[in-house]
Amino acid sequence: MAKLVSKVYGDAYVSVVSEKNNLIDALEEIKSVKNILLENVEIIELLDSPKMDDEEKIDFIKGIFENHISVDSLGFLLTIIEKKRQAELIPILDYVIDCVKELLLIGKATVTTALPLDDSKKERIVDELLKSSHYKSLEVEYVVDESIIGGIVIRIGDRVVDSSVKTRIDKMRKMLS
Repeated sequence: MAKLVSKVYGDAYVSVVSEKNNLIDALEEIKSVKNILLENVEIIELLDSPKMDDEEKIDFIKGIFENHISVDSLGFLLTIIEKKRQAELIPILDYVIDCVKELLLIGKATVTTALPLDDSKKERIVDELLKSSHYKSLEVEYVVDESIIGGIVIRIGDRVVDSSVKTRIDKMRKMLS
């Protein structure tokens, strides 16, 4: 249900900001809003509180964000509150961030290796990934997992390239069984 709610509200907002060719600013604003909410969990608790009525919640959000974010972003937040979807606020913001990044051709990748990589190897991996994908830039998370023994596992979206030694051993074990 949360994914559907995120999609409905997120797609509407992304549509508005992309029509205005305002994706970069929207991305920064939504990331900032999310960070503020995560750093101040009492804001989310107040928005979820039955002690505050809808008008108080709207005034509360306006008081925090009104002169600091665009009219579109403020309207987006207020719509979420008016429709009583504040419980799904963070997942909605996450969905918007992912959608806008996709439109800006900013990909997310996870690179898992058995040993830490030096900067030159990280740079080579990013260069190769950019050549083999449609993205202009990548946000890469590097994970060290000794259990893969050696090699590398790369995940971009729903694509996985697994050339780890552990996977090769598992495949051989299955073939020999």
